Amino acid sequence: MSNENKSVYRTIVVPLDGSEAAESVLELAKNLAVRSGSTLTLLHVWGRTQDDHERLHRSYIERAAEMVERDIAQICETTACYFANRSATVVPVLLRGEPAEEIVKYAETNKASVILMTTHGRSGLTNPVMSDVTNRVVRNSLLPVWMIRTLGPGEIVCAEWPPKRILVPLDGSERAEKVLPYAIEYSQLFDAEMVLLRVCDEPLITADFPEAAMQTSWEDHVKGMRSHFQGQCSIYLDTVKDRLEKNGIRVTIESMLGNAAEEIVKYTSENRCDLVVVTTHGRSAIARLVSDTPVGRWVFSSVTEQILAATTRGILVVRG
Repeated sequence: MSNENKSVYRTIVVPLDGSEAAESVLELAKNLAVRSGSTLTLLHVWGRTQDDHERLHRSYIERAAEMVERDIAQICETTACYFANRSATVVPVLLRGEPAEEIVKYAETNKASVILMTTHGRSGLTNPVMSDVTNRVVRNSLLPVWMIRTLGPGEIVCAEWPPKRILVPLDGSERAEKVLPYAIEYSQLFDAEMVLLRVCDEPLITADFPEAAMQTSWEDHVKGMRSHFQGQCSIYLDTVKDRLEKNGIRVTIESMLGNAAEEIVKYTSENRCDLVVVTTHGRSAIARLVSDTPVGRWVFSSVTEQILAATTRGILVVRG
């Protein structure tokens, strides 16, 4: 095996703000690093108004890096690190400025593979799941952003960790398949099953069905038409499944008819242990213009927030 790390998770930026909620993502970060030989950059951004506290902020992020390095070393003592010819490394970085802006700028300038961060809050239109910083990062970053939601009071965490089922919505386009390298590597690293989900539009069934001249009822006719279209919807998934199984990936396919966003959220809600890996459109001039407005927030993140609210494990958003 080459010493070059070709992992899609080779450099991971982990923003930390000093809170216990933000640090809850470190368990996943450490395990990803151990399995993929990644470099973890622990990034802490302190505000422009905190003039007298740079030493404290620097001490915090350096101490966090030391603890993560120690934990990784302990994991490798008890569990064989997957890649003996490369090692996980931890780098502390302290920046000053507006957190979301600095996180995106640093990650893109240093060609990071993924931004891995927590988000918190309650679901609903008035209490969105995504915190303001996370929302701005995921809307403005060209890089994949993996969001892990912290839980509210009374919420139940999936007992199995790491997630053993990855939900990958596909629509038949090359853009949607941009997520596959991330899902494939995660499946290989954690021996997880991949669930491919495709949602197709409901078929247009005209009402001129000559029921009197046919041997089947209108209800059976509609059921048969929907079954046919759903079968057509899954043909594409069969080809992707065959391709993935040749790489040793365990794959299940699910095809549905209806509204894509609604069906994805529904499936995620009924399978709360799933990690969801989705694509979203690239950053446009219009998206940049409205990204900090209520309209920009709603247009970009409504479906993403609904999916995030429906899973306790989070969502990895990859630019298409």
